[in-house]
Amino acid sequence: MPELPPEVTLDEVKERARLAGLPIPAARLPLVRAFLVNALRPIRALDTRTVRTVEAGGDVRREGRGGGAAMSAREPGASPVEVAR
Repeated sequence: MPELPPEVTLDEVKERARLAGLPIPAARLPLVRAFLVNALRPIRALDTRTVRTVEAGGDVRREGRGGGAAMSAREPGASPVEVAR
């Protein structure tokens, strides 16, 4: 897995702001950069290989001709077909 740069550059902050459509004054960029560094620190430190994946807890589907939607809970690992029976 490639290592991410430890810090966020001002150019990266400018690019993220541009992509998000946020007008950030140049004087505020260092402050926003500090916020972004602090916000990303736990995410960048996370080893996703150790995180267990979890399936969705319910299905939403159309019920008969009357319209509307029904949500049904299902057991972890159960297929949507098993819930529909």
